Amino acid sequence: MDNVPAQYRHGENGFDRRLMEDLANAGFRCYTINQIPDRTAPKAIPIALDWLEHLEERVPGPETHHRDVLRCRLIHRLHDSAARGNQRAIDVVTTQIRRRPPRSTASAGMAGQVLARIATARHFDEIVELFNELDDDSSDKFFLTAYFGKVKTTQSRDIVLPYLDHWAVIVIPALIKMKATGVRHLIEPHLKNSWPPTRTYARRAMERLT
Repeated sequence: MDNVPAQYRHGENGFDRRLMEDLANAGFRCYTINQIPDRTAPKAIPIALDWLEHLEERVPGPETHHRDVLRCRLIHRLHDSAARGNQRAIDVVTTQIRRRPPRSTASAGMAGQVLARIATARHFDEIVELFNELDDDSSDKFFLTAYFGKVKTTQSRDIVLPYLDHWAVIVIPALIKMKATGVRHLIEPHLKNSWPPTRTYARRAMERLT
């Protein structure tokens, strides 16, 4: 990795030589963390976590395009089954969601998607607390809704139901996954939803739920 192509300039557009070297030491021959080809890369998880925990120290100052790109790529790397149930990863992603000032629109929703994937049923109370903190126009909150499908309880059902009419495309799959009862009559109107994916999920729910 000594001869870095000219297109990669340290401190620009998400390229950081230090991160490249950390990845190389872990066996990843790539210039940026998003170039790791594997869908799951357990050895990359601690590197991504360490960088997110110390990002403002390593790239100080106001949020620049470079740091924003770095942040996006590091968060996205945690969208990995290898991070599932990892408390440190869950804490780090939660911190990113709570970050003030908020992350850029470029990464809006990404942390919510990641957290919905890696949090498990035992993290329910943590996720509920975070979910209730977020504004209803938050992209992270929208994607985090999917998490509740993992928890097959009436409490989980009742948390997502208020969002059914606005976020049907993500709420209905969550209701299906948790095998929710007593919701078919609420889902039925979405059989005529204007968006095809929502109609598909509604049909599936009517077939599977009691």
